[in-house]
Amino acid sequence: MTDGDEAATGGPDEGRVEGAQHSWKGADHHAQRDALSDRFARGGPADFLYGAVVSGFMLAVSSTHDASSDFVILAVAGVLVGYWAAHVYVSAIGGRFRDSDHTITERLRLATSEEVWVLIGGVPALAVFLVGRLFGLGVTDSALIALWFTVLMLGVVGHLAAHRAGVRGWALTAETAVAAAFGLVIIGLKTLLH
Repeated sequence: MTDGDEAATGGPDEGRVEGAQHSWKGADHHAQRDALSDRFARGGPADFLYGAVVSGFMLAVSSTHDASSDFVILAVAGVLVGYWAAHVYVSAIGGRFRDSDHTITERLRLATSEEVWVLIGGVPALAVFLVGRLFGLGVTDSALIALWFTVLMLGVVGHLAAHRAGVRGWALTAETAVAAAFGLVIIGLKTLLH
């Protein structure tokens, strides 16, 4: 590139504000979102969503007015671990039909690590519930806040998935809303039950 070319394009530092790479305004939010999406896609996005939905439904069902925190935590954690174990079992045993090269022990070990995303997906709502209780909120209110957090989380994952697929504009907004709407179904169930 010649000096004239650099002058015509403004050079590599044109418009650069000192320290901007560390500020909110200087950050490339699209690149950050794409990097987050890539990391998430390498994990288990479907299993993560499954864990989040299972936790949400269990919070909705178990958080009655007379339920104790211990009951809600044990119910949500117990069902979440049960679903995780079912995923491990199905993956290890069902996978033997396609994978005859690995022993059942190897398949169980692999399935245990791969299916951990079911547990990871269920933890955020449970953690928000616990924080609500620590701040003195009742069981029902803590569960409701955790469910609204689940709506947000489902929307974020839906947004990342749609954006990764190349969806933009109003279609991206619509896909994000559809993803979050499943959480609203869970809140509706809680409202009906209580």
